[in-house]
Amino acid sequence: MGIWRLLKRKVRQRGYDSTTAYTRYLNSRLKARKGDRELAFAEAIGATSMELFREQGDGHFRVLKHHGLADGMAVFDLGCGCGRTAQALQRNGWSGTYTGTDVVDGLIGELREKCPTYEAYVHRQPTIRAASGTIDMLYHWSVFTHLSVEECFLYMEDSFRALKPGGKLIFSFLEINEPLHGVVFDNRVETLRRGNQNPLLDTFLHRDWITLWAKRIGFTSPRFTDGDDDTQHGAFWQTLVAMEKPGS
Repeated sequence: MGIWRLLKRKVRQRGYDSTTAYTRYLNSRLKARKGDRELAFAEAIGATSMELFREQGDGHFRVLKHHGLADGMAVFDLGCGCGRTAQALQRNGWSGTYTGTDVVDGLIGELREKCPTYEAYVHRQPTIRAASGTIDMLYHWSVFTHLSVEECFLYMEDSFRALKPGGKLIFSFLEINEPLHGVVFDNRVETLRRGNQNPLLDTFLHRDWITLWAKRIGFTSPRFTDGDDDTQHGAFWQTLVAMEKPGS
């Protein structure tokens, strides 16, 4: 079987399920933060304080603005969580059509509460919950970090379908050869060495893979931004990549 037929199959890593892992992690934070539900949700998606939660969301907004976000666009937030980016869009006065999906029910419930005019759904297939050719900008932050390589490809492939001609795909990822990200790898190795299990999956990708996938699917050549590059917007930490669906 050829490599691309293999990549197009939905293959989950044995012994790991992202929905179960993240639901368990969210519940652990809610239990630990009984008196502060908002902070529990923030911690579940990687923010250690509400100040950092808002700062990260505003950083996401600046990245999207740099890549052409404008009022009136239809945007799709894959792995939207509890609405870190959605709340930033709302807070910064953006107006347009927002759709978000995530695999965890509780996170979607929180986003709907905080951003009642936005559409948000639980969706657990490696697909984009949107009609073909309807999205101007599709983005996700650290989603590929917690998926198998095969699922990453499938999401990229279906993003192409959902985007309008000229639409943009923007996302962040971990690189195994990036010193900033190598610390994550080393910490995970040490956790296993001590006989413990890492609670969540961290997948490392390579720019060459993403470039190869983009070419195979039909995107324009990807443009990468190093995680410590702050020349166009605040440093993102994870590597950023942007590509377009050819068209008008």
